[in-house]
Amino acid sequence: MRDASSHTDDRASRQACRRVVRKLIERHDWALLPENDLVELVLGSAQPGALPADLQRLARHHYTTALYKACRQTDDPDRRERAYHELFRYLFRAAYNRWPELAEDVTQRALVLVYEQIDRCRHPGAFLTFAFYKLRHAYQQERRARGGDWVAEEIGQGSTGEIPTAVQSRLGQEEQWQVLVDAIKRLPDDRQQKAILLKFLGGLSDEEIGARLGITVSNVRVLRHRGIARLREDEQLRGYFER
Repeated sequence: MRDASSHTDDRASRQACRRVVRKLIERHDWALLPENDLVELVLGSAQPGALPADLQRLARHHYTTALYKACRQTDDPDRRERAYHELFRYLFRAAYNRWPELAEDVTQRALVLVYEQIDRCRHPGAFLTFAFYKLRHAYQQERRARGGDWVAEEIGQGSTGEIPTAVQSRLGQEEQWQVLVDAIKRLPDDRQQKAILLKFLGGLSDEEIGARLGITVSNVRVLRHRGIARLREDEQLRGYFER
């Protein structure tokens, strides 16, 4: 009975994952990974009983990684061309929503920046976030080239010691948060990790964090500020902070 129940659960999980993956493929016209391959990647990294939102996040992560690898490799020029074509569509939609009169030129500039600087993307799963930053830089370059005034648009803003609770654009939001969480978990001090995660992702007050960690409120703030100072050193997180 247990084996039969387990088999039923596995089949239900696979069906749920396939629905999520198929919807994403249809919505974004993904063509680099076959549906079955992406389903297997997601299932291989998902926790038992993962919710649809978790499956969607994992699917985006794995597909973004595949897009990065396809853009970066040189063994298959046709695949690389298809990958950059997909990336163009992604960036063009974002550019058109923000700057419709400049969308075509800005997107072309952004693709050049991505091509030239792709080795700077240290997190393949956040490749679309990296590309979105290049799109913002391309917009600034285009405005300068046209001799117009411009104001740099930040993906997120926050004063010293703060992380914004939302990213201004929905585009790349999930990738942004994944990069942020991964970076926090790489902090060498476990208490810094907990102080930041409990504050900005857990929503706890400094007093509650202090009680949880067994330290004073002042120490909580010191840990958080030191941790964020380290996070500012990560190039892909600079959009979150303002010095």
